[in-house]
Amino acid sequence: MIAFMFPGQGSQAAGMGKDWAEGSLVASEYFERANQALGRDLRKICFEGPEAELTDTRNTQPALYTVSCIAARLLFDRGLISDYVLGHSIGEYAALYFARSYDFETGLRLVQKRAEVMAEAASSKPGAMAAVIRFDPARIESICREVSEAEGLPLSVAGFNSPEQTVISGTKEMVEKASAVLKAEGAKRVVTLNVSGAFHSALMSEAQGAFQKVVEATPLRKPSTLFLSNHDARPATDVETLKLHLPRQLTSPVRWTDSLKFLKEQGCQAYVEVGPGTVLGGLLSKFDPDAPCAQLSDLASFDTAVERFKPCLCGLRPQEDGLT
Repeated sequence: MIAFMFPGQGSQAAGMGKDWAEGSLVASEYFERANQALGRDLRKICFEGPEAELTDTRNTQPALYTVSCIAARLLFDRGLISDYVLGHSIGEYAALYFARSYDFETGLRLVQKRAEVMAEAASSKPGAMAAVIRFDPARIESICREVSEAEGLPLSVAGFNSPEQTVISGTKEMVEKASAVLKAEGAKRVVTLNVSGAFHSALMSEAQGAFQKVVEATPLRKPSTLFLSNHDARPATDVETLKLHLPRQLTSPVRWTDSLKFLKEQGCQAYVEVGPGTVLGGLLSKFDPDAPCAQLSDLASFDTAVERFKPCLCGLRPQEDGLT
């Protein structure tokens, strides 16, 4: 069995997708479709930056979605499909595109609105995030709860990324206080993240409410490939569950470690990081150093991934609908 993993914010870099677009008409056409749908030059932002523009979440999210959808299409056109799909935060939307829950433009509009409401929430209720390295995730969660209850301000775990990395999110004051406690108790490192808001925390509650209305109004289809939700690390198999989980994801943690545990229990034999960067492969190696993972760089890497992992398919499904 194969799992396709779609990356989230932090995997973006100027130049992403450029090699693919220069060597593939299909990839180039996706950028044109994105430009037309958004009314701005997303291709230029992906290829050239500058970094400040690319890291603006209103650009980062549609950029990652577009590049990851291109990667999925290039793999599909080469005959490699997956038994499971999952995405890290914004990566869920490219995963759902591959699972045929919507077409490219519908997903892009959804992603753009998500980015806008999150940016608005981050502006009205500023916050911070930090990555805690090599410290018990359960204790991190309890420290967040204790600090938050003592001060009456939001603080919680935003992501269980690997056994060695947990991300916390809340007001700047709460993140700083929790960081001090964690260091005193023996955390190897606590690294403040360069982000514009306290994502996956209660400070995104207004964004969740606004995004819920957008999701409700968006036509979705049942995933054609098993889709693991960040919300509970279990397959979301129907539209009703998707419409509950996608908005809730804005205020709840990304349960990445639990998702990897689930895949291992199901007998997953191979993983592909479908999009830019190598972040998810790194997290996978912390969870299971022996898990085989293909990462995509130039166009040749797609052929290498197909050659390496096609034998792991449970069976190529010829009835699989094309990606639109």
